[in-house]
Amino acid sequence: MHATIWALLPFVVVIPLAMITRQVVPALVVGLLVGSYMLAPTPLGGINTALYYLFKEVTVPGNLRLILFLYTFGSFVGLVRITGGVNGFAGWLTPRVKSVRGAFGVAWLTSIGTFMAPDFRIIAVAPIMETIIRRLNISPQKMAYVIDVTATPLISLIPIGTAFVGYMIGLLAVALKHIGSTQTAYPLFLETIPLNFFAIAILLIGVYISFFSKDVKMTNDVASSSSTHQTVSHAHHIHHGLQMETGKLGTRHEPVKHKAPPEALDVMSEEAAPSTLHLVVPIALLLFLTFFLTWWSGHALADTLFGVLMKANAIEAMLQAILITLVLSSVYYLFRGQKIGQLMYGVLAGGNEMMAVIVLLVFVWAVSGVSTDLGFSTYVAHTVGAVVPRMLIAPVLFVLGSVISYFIGSSFGTWGILMPLGFSLAMSTHASLALIAAAVFASGTLGGFASPLSDNTVAMATVMKLPVVDFSNSLLKTTLVAGGVATIGYAIAGFVM
Repeated sequence: MHATIWALLPFVVVIPLAMITRQVVPALVVGLLVGSYMLAPTPLGGINTALYYLFKEVTVPGNLRLILFLYTFGSFVGLVRITGGVNGFAGWLTPRVKSVRGAFGVAWLTSIGTFMAPDFRIIAVAPIMETIIRRLNISPQKMAYVIDVTATPLISLIPIGTAFVGYMIGLLAVALKHIGSTQTAYPLFLETIPLNFFAIAILLIGVYISFFSKDVKMTNDVASSSSTHQTVSHAHHIHHGLQMETGKLGTRHEPVKHKAPPEALDVMSEEAAPSTLHLVVPIALLLFLTFFLTWWSGHALADTLFGVLMKANAIEAMLQAILITLVLSSVYYLFRGQKIGQLMYGVLAGGNEMMAVIVLLVFVWAVSGVSTDLGFSTYVAHTVGAVVPRMLIAPVLFVLGSVISYFIGSSFGTWGILMPLGFSLAMSTHASLALIAAAVFASGTLGGFASPLSDNTVAMATVMKLPVVDFSNSLLKTTLVAGGVATIGYAIAGFVM
């Protein structure tokens, strides 16, 4: 059974099941059970083996550090939300935008303070811009596009201080371990950034659409009146936490007809007195600490800034930064008159919203571990890797991943499914690991940006009062152009690298 065609079975099960059900975690659970029963084909043997791999991966120090970072990151976002920071920022910014070009400029500039996660960016920015577009008579489709393009595609390129970078480094570390590589994950991630051709191409298209294309006047059905406060509340009700990466919205293709019951975190955030400082101060502190501690962790090992980043322990630095920020921000909020019970609820509720991402990552680790012990990497190296030209691996992985991510609406899920396969092929053909990883990251970015099943797409369309399918279809033209450019780019890079 080991290092035979049967070693492919767990991933052969996971990929189509995820695409059919549009649910990534259940597909990974089935894949893990299939692989576990292949290793221990007894009634309880498979269950015990699955639990063994789950416990084994969770207790790895580096993995534990990443889990803690993700949970703490969610706690930080919850803390900012519950103290009125988002509403305060909305109230401060809205009257200061005077022109159409200024509105789009603000949409881009706000990424500086909302880059931590796509859902946080949508919650913080989309409701503000929804109010501005009504005042300045801007096309809601165009503004929704600009915010969307500066969410997942932009955040996937940011090398520090985001939930994305933590997840991506975790995937790279596990994939490197399972192919026996001693390369460090964070330097490899830095190498993938200029090779994420889809994200770069769609951002360039976004710049053109924002500042050089003609605007389309908004329709009357979009110009319904609502206050910034009501719009923020509606966005919160539609888009909870970091659910976008797990496909939790299933097959929903149209906006919700009835308002969903509000979550307690949303209600409490609406009741808090708006304060711009409650958003700006914690984010500024997080940025400063993240950059400083990352530099500090590698400054004794290199002389140049790039060398320091290559040597830095990024996950440890980001974890230290988010923990310190969480503590200091809580103290700051207490001095600002916030109730400790409210702060604790925001911390716990925000952290709990990250559990979907954490569960997904843990099952990705476990399935990768089972597949490795079944001989997945060895079989791929001796068969597929022997017949597939090295220069075609990156473009094929990008196209395959783009199809998967579009149908399941999950960047994280696509990355977790394809990264082990990509690294096994890279190992067998001596292809560039950075190029292969970048192709996988780019493919997941495409689905997270354009899929009608992506929670980001649903949330953005709902805030802007656009039909979800129509909005998703409006993204397809530029997505296909950027996807075509990326495919050609990976084909060329496959020859060059």
